[in-house]
Amino acid sequence: MKFIKANIHYQNSSKSVTLSLPEFLFRGHKVIRAFVVVGLLLLVVQLAATLVYDGVLGHVLKARIDLDKQMAQIEGTLEYLDGTSTVFFKDEQRVHSKFALTPPDEEAREMGTGGFIGPDSLLIRETSPVFERMALLRENAGRIQNKLEMNSAAFASLSEYVGQQQSRWRYIPSIAPTSGRFGSPFGPRIHPVTGEIGRMHQGVDISNERWTPIFATADGVVEQAKNSPSFGNYVAINHGNNLKTRYGHMQMLLVKPGQLVRRYQIIGYMGSTGMSTGTHLHYEVWVGDRPVNPVAYILPGDYSVD
Repeated sequence: MKFIKANIHYQNSSKSVTLSLPEFLFRGHKVIRAFVVVGLLLLVVQLAATLVYDGVLGHVLKARIDLDKQMAQIEGTLEYLDGTSTVFFKDEQRVHSKFALTPPDEEAREMGTGGFIGPDSLLIRETSPVFERMALLRENAGRIQNKLEMNSAAFASLSEYVGQQQSRWRYIPSIAPTSGRFGSPFGPRIHPVTGEIGRMHQGVDISNERWTPIFATADGVVEQAKNSPSFGNYVAINHGNNLKTRYGHMQMLLVKPGQLVRRYQIIGYMGSTGMSTGTHLHYEVWVGDRPVNPVAYILPGDYSVD
């Protein structure tokens, strides 16, 4: 075997070392260099892959954190909508009860969207918390959407019903025709002018100062507005549905026959015309062809049937 001597000199020193190395090592130096280059390339590739992996991992983790925040916001929004729909439902129940309507079914609104879940989707949901969370959010959103749609439909139906009722209620007498002190009540009495005993008093008398305003107690059409020997200046209003009101002994009339009047509209002023012993309003309510006690058609306070 041949050897090759190699002298190694130390820098800034007179010392040196002589090594005898086998010749075959120098004959394979190209192969060694190739191995070194390949090793360096692999090292560079590994470093690059590590950097790319860390970058992708950081991006994925950031996206996961952002996704968690967004899902938490969606959960909070759904929770708020769920609570709001529950409040709407309670309000709706109260309105139904107020109008003596059948309350809506709460259990039907709590039902989810449901549906078949395939085995692939089920596997993904069971192996991935994110997909499971998203699936639950989707199910809750569908359930809340169902509740809100049912609430909206019920409120629309209820609004239509109330609107129809309001149109009818506007024609029902429900307020006092004027302000003042209630005097002679409805029923038999001694007539204050003729002295007749047991004479039926077909309305109520309300006393106050002359020129006190008198109001229509409901919407309707003026049938009569004239002067008569007994009622003096008086007005008769037809409210439809067999309901009529009469106002007597007024000082002045402000309406004419055939005129449409609204509740709270001034139709005249209090006076003492006709067979009257003092300033007051004589007020009657008729159902069909018979008079009824007007007090039953006067709500307490300032309330009215609206």
